[in-house]
Amino acid sequence: MAAAVTGSPAKTIEIGLVLQGGGALGAYEYGGIIALFDLMDESARRGRPITFKVVTGVSIGAINAACIVGASDRADARRRLTALWSDFIVETPSFLPSWVSRDYSLYSVPHFYAVRSDWLTMQGWTYVYDTHPLLQTLTNRVDFAALNASETAFVITAVDVESGVLRRFANRKVGELRPTRIEPSHVLASGSLPPQFPWTALDDGGPQHRYWDGGVVDNTPLGAAIDAFSTGAGVRRLLVVMNLFPATARLPRTMAEVNDRLDQLRFGNRLHQDSANADRINDLISTIDDLAKLVPGELPGRLAEKVAAARAYKLVEPVEISLVSDIVPAEEHGFRDFSRKGIEARRDAGREITLETLRPFIENEPEPFI
Repeated sequence: MAAAVTGSPAKTIEIGLVLQGGGALGAYEYGGIIALFDLMDESARRGRPITFKVVTGVSIGAINAACIVGASDRADARRRLTALWSDFIVETPSFLPSWVSRDYSLYSVPHFYAVRSDWLTMQGWTYVYDTHPLLQTLTNRVDFAALNASETAFVITAVDVESGVLRRFANRKVGELRPTRIEPSHVLASGSLPPQFPWTALDDGGPQHRYWDGGVVDNTPLGAAIDAFSTGAGVRRLLVVMNLFPATARLPRTMAEVNDRLDQLRFGNRLHQDSANADRINDLISTIDDLAKLVPGELPGRLAEKVAAARAYKLVEPVEISLVSDIVPAEEHGFRDFSRKGIEARRDAGREITLETLRPFIENEPEPFI
């Protein structure tokens, strides 16, 4: 993803973080978030504090996002994320082969979900797993009072099962999006991936709607993150996207690998479309600005209004962190690998990749447009 830069030295740095869904791959985000916190701490010690402006997420990304915004500070967020992912670890006997340990989550993941027990009614099932344990985990690991009061915008998505409309839930006004009081059920709705999980019913004071995982429609909620940035000059806006899905992969060799590759393409492709659109908008804004400077004297009234409107759009620096690494082998089972070894390996890889990718953006001031 190409990076656009502001035309003058930035007075403040704002971070917009975008977190995708991807099941156990969310452990990569866990490590990446820890790395981002470390870089923010380093920057603050150098007298250059960074504002966490917005966190958007879907599915497991929404769960990670809730731990970040639903915390008193970065140290508290670290503790909450660590506790959350410790809850999700599926412990297996050490003598079992790795492929067996990876697939234990097909039966249950502690504090997350469990296989339904009403087998006699299977013909009428619309889902396989009971997700009530996750509601209690969210209550335990997220401070929802802090989340709803936070100055950091929190935006998650879910899709209305019946209308097909993608719904965004935010803790504060973001663009034209009105705030909602976020509860554990909103985060659960964002992660209600069919056909594994049941839809989640929400009413928010109005008619009841039933929601599935927002990743079914859009697994990378970029638009809301851009809307939450501040306007005006003197702000450097870093749009940090943690990408869990590689664009390329080797040919699948089993039906399980075919299914995993299908998920990679389904959930990752929209990111590349939206990234290209964001780059085009950045280029268009800078081109309009450059052309306006070449016009002698004052611009005609109507044209001046249009140029001013274009300048009101926000120039952002998109930073795509591809959380794919040779450090973690056998990634074809990554979506469901909640084993201790799998989670810890992805956490460590996510931290390492994020530090390497993001550090230059935070430590170095960009060159102005020419």
